[in-house]
Amino acid sequence: MDREWELKALCRSGHDPDIWFSRRTWTVAKKLCNEVCPVRDECLEAILAREALTPDSLRAGIAAGLTGAQRASLAKARRRDEPVKPKPKPPGAGRAKAPCGTKSAYERHRRLGEPIDQACREANARANREYRRTGSTRVPAGR
Repeated sequence: MDREWELKALCRSGHDPDIWFSRRTWTVAKKLCNEVCPVRDECLEAILAREALTPDSLRAGIAAGLTGAQRASLAKARRRDEPVKPKPKPPGAGRAKAPCGTKSAYERHRRLGEPIDQACREANARANREYRRTGSTRVPAGR
């Protein structure tokens, strides 16, 4: 992505950087971004791309004339409009299924609504007894 536009951004032209991060001056920062800055659209696209994996609670300050909460709402609305395409997994990718006769297999059968075989039922019962006895799900050393 070409970032030449950043050199033309109003926030880079000698303004105090604190106005974009202080709640007392957010109205001034919004006004500058929305009414004066010549590269607001480029800035908006860039900040949304940069914050794509950022939790909503960590989006701080004013960028492209929007608060962190406003940018999060906009990003969410855009995600709803775009069709979600699942990425195909290559063959053999991912964790191997737990073999039957283990508590993990029992949980998998329950989660997927599959019939639960006797070996898995017994493994689940054993794990539950051990948990009640020890208060822990950790496997003791030597097993």
